[in-house]
Amino acid sequence: MVASGAGATGVAAGGLLGFLVGGPPGAVLGGATGALLQDGVKAAVGEVAARLTTKSEQERVGSCLLLAYELIAQRLNGGEQLREPGFFKRRERRAQHDLRSEAEELLEGTFLAARDAYEERKVELLARFYSNAAFARGIDASHLNHILNLAKLLTYRQLVIIGILGTLDRSAVRATDFRGGGSLPASTIGVLFEIYQMVSLDLISSKDSGYILGVADINPSLLQLQGNGAHLFNLLRPDDVPGEEKRFFFEGLA
Repeated sequence: MVASGAGATGVAAGGLLGFLVGGPPGAVLGGATGALLQDGVKAAVGEVAARLTTKSEQERVGSCLLLAYELIAQRLNGGEQLREPGFFKRRERRAQHDLRSEAEELLEGTFLAARDAYEERKVELLARFYSNAAFARGIDASHLNHILNLAKLLTYRQLVIIGILGTLDRSAVRATDFRGGGSLPASTIGVLFEIYQMVSLDLISSKDSGYILGVADINPSLLQLQGNGAHLFNLLRPDDVPGEEKRFFFEGLA
């Protein structure tokens, strides 16, 4: 799985293999909390690896694991601290075996989302999600699982739209809604319906507090992220994608 991920991403897997087999290389993942994270990653990898039946599944999950490891290692080596130890620690349960840690459950969910991501560009965003969740103080595990389910529901292009709205130069898009505008090109209609679905999920709203009751009510220059839309932006960082993958938005809503 790791070899498949390394082949798909072009990232060297040596550090990750050392982390999985022996221990953290160099300064990476030091301390008690780092050890808890390491134990959880090993356990989640073992649980998921047995369920991978195709080469493409191995590549997607291996890529997600490798990219998440690289991002976490970079932040730790930069001096950042993981979130509270309780997130990575196995939970006790009376008269029965211990429950898995919240971090381990979330990582398994992230791996399974990557396994099922037929839009393979979502894999990198999912890796960013877990790597950021490992540092995200103030967001509990239940909320993180909800955000992960939203990320699974949305298309890659919808996630890119969230990234665009999080950093949007509003002068670059249309400043009026689409009421009474006559027929629209299919490219514009597609973007509007993708946005409207996210409005219905309370991820996007209008800055003027106006109601968006249909696609014609959308004013691109007034769109903003709200609630879990902002969490998706901060955890997946879908703004950091190649510029050509954002072109559809500006061409459709100019």
